[in-house]
Amino acid sequence: MPPGVTNTERITDMKQTGKKKAILTLCKSFPVTHSRAGEPTGFEDKLKAGEKIHTIRYNAKGVWEERYQGIKSGRKYLSVREWTGRPYNSEQREFAQYEKIGLQKVTMVNSSTDAYPQIWIDDKQVPIQVVAKNDGLSVEDFVEWFFGNNKDNTFEGVVIHFTDFRY
Repeated sequence: MPPGVTNTERITDMKQTGKKKAILTLCKSFPVTHSRAGEPTGFEDKLKAGEKIHTIRYNAKGVWEERYQGIKSGRKYLSVREWTGRPYNSEQREFAQYEKIGLQKVTMVNSSTDAYPQIWIDDKQVPIQVVAKNDGLSVEDFVEWFFGNNKDNTFEGVVIHFTDFRY
C-alpha cells in the first residue's frame, strides 16, 4: 500500500473500480472442535505484522483455482475478512485486500508411523514447522486444526499466499 493511504481508503478505491471480490474468511477464534476453542487466533494481527503469510484451504471443485485466475487477471481482488461474532451467524468485517496472491497445491498426510504429518507443496516436501509458522500457528495447533476431529488422515487443498513467498 502506498505511504499515507489507509486500508479504508484502499477498500473504498477497490469498490469504485468495479472489481468483483473473492472472499476469504479467517477465524477470529479457534473453532469449537479445537482444544483452544474460543481463544483468539490473532490471525488479523499476525497477517498485518507479516507473521501469517498464507492460509490453507480445502479446494472443493477447484473453487480456489477459479478465484485465483480472476485475481491474477485483474477482474477480482481478495477480500480478507473475519466474523464479528459466531461464524455463519454474524456479520463479516473486512480488514485486508489483495490484488495479487499466490496459489500452491498442498497435500498433508497424518500417518501413525510419523511424529507429525508430512506436507508436500507442489510435490515438494516441506517441514511442518515452517508451514505451521507461516500459517500463524504453532505445530501443535496446526496439527489439531487440520487433523483433530478429521477421520481422514489425508488433507488435500491449496496454500493461498498473501506475499510473494512460495515454497
